[in-house]
Amino acid sequence: MLTNTSSVDISLKPRVLIADDSRIVRATLIKHIQGMFEFREALDGEQAWETLLLDPNIRVLITDLTMPKLDGYGLLERIRASKISRIRNMPVVVVSGSDEQEERDRAKAAGATDLITKGIATAQLLSRLDILSKLVSTQQEYEHSLETLVQSDAVQPVLKLSSPYALQTQAEAMLTNAVRHNRNFVLLNVCVGFKKKSPKDATVAPSESVVNAIGQLLQATVRQSDSVAKTGNAEFTLATGSVNFDSARNFAERLCRAIANTNLTKDGQEAIVASCGLVSLCQSRDDAFSSKPTLNALWDIAHRRGALGLHHGVSGVVAAEEEAAFPHTMN
Repeated sequence: MLTNTSSVDISLKPRVLIADDSRIVRATLIKHIQGMFEFREALDGEQAWETLLLDPNIRVLITDLTMPKLDGYGLLERIRASKISRIRNMPVVVVSGSDEQEERDRAKAAGATDLITKGIATAQLLSRLDILSKLVSTQQEYEHSLETLVQSDAVQPVLKLSSPYALQTQAEAMLTNAVRHNRNFVLLNVCVGFKKKSPKDATVAPSESVVNAIGQLLQATVRQSDSVAKTGNAEFTLATGSVNFDSARNFAERLCRAIANTNLTKDGQEAIVASCGLVSLCQSRDDAFSSKPTLNALWDIAHRRGALGLHHGVSGVVAAEEEAAFPHTMN
């Protein structure tokens, strides 16, 4: 069983801060999330900023863009420039009554993690908050827990991940449901290796203890509705539905960063590489396929992208844009 190393809090529910000058909007959002999340309220950007500084247990911020004293853009700017890592890396969900692309682009450029409209359905909002809250406070937790698991002399518990066959079966059902209801489906392929701190050195597979520790933490991180399996010696594949591309990418980036930042070598001469191949049904509809994509085709893309990043010794997400930027061959 994993030990929670975050700041002690009596509540087991993730805490969300809602910043909006409209009492009606705040009440509506609270009605959506109460039961699954704790919440705090702020009436403007300045109050939200002060709350973030004082409360280390806030996992996600939901904010309006138009507020008195400090608007949402100014709040985002402060958050992304903060010297406090838990604030700087916090997921920020922007809520807006407008569908104008210019406003959405400006919010994304300012550092918004996700954008929602004020009429969002409860299930959709809960799903987005759930996946965002999973890895929020875990940046330092993940690194510390991973180091502790690897360096511990105790026998590590047996991984209880899905089998590759079970993952494929569940992923097929998720994909079918996503196509039928015009929703998204995402595959993440996480490839891990060690690389000497020299550009010319090849990446080598980590020890079994490192792989098992990463598997345990993945197991503790994903939602119950997701499925994850060990699909190679140092490779994991995650299937998830009901999440948009930006949220999935944010999750993958945090996961890769957390693994890559872990200090797992005694001499410090090796760096751990975590490459995450990402493929999304919503994007493949636009550019990768002339007909309905199959699970095997999506699986191959995710695996190819994960392996590509690992081959080049680069930690991070490899989606379509990153894949295009890499050399086409893996010699």
